[in-house]
Amino acid sequence: MSAAQHHHRRELITGLRALATFLDSHPRVPVPRYGTVRVSVHTNYDTDATTEAEAIAEVQRIAALLGTTPIVENGHHVAGFDFGTVRFEAVLITQAAMVRREALDSYRDAIALDEIEGA
Repeated sequence: MSAAQHHHRRELITGLRALATFLDSHPRVPVPRYGTVRVSVHTNYDTDATTEAEAIAEVQRIAALLGTTPIVENGHHVAGFDFGTVRFEAVLITQAAMVRREALDSYRDAIALDEIEGA
């Protein structure tokens, strides 16, 4: 781990602890009522992986550290562990999955919702 990565890691941990302390001492500040708060590591950006295969391997490596099995679905590789309502997860979305999503989104402007609502 480089010095910069170590520094960033310490800053994240310090920030999470400061948030927990703040919320604990300010009970009138609302917190999310529904759902999970996520801390996501995107292995193609947040690790030293330089290829998609390396990024997938990182998800698998992190899954082993978490004691879990990655879920692979439609080009999404996810390994996560829940700490109550806080989830830590490692994520990789393959290039092929992103291309499929872009193709789907390319039709977004083909439908005018106001026409549908007026029907």
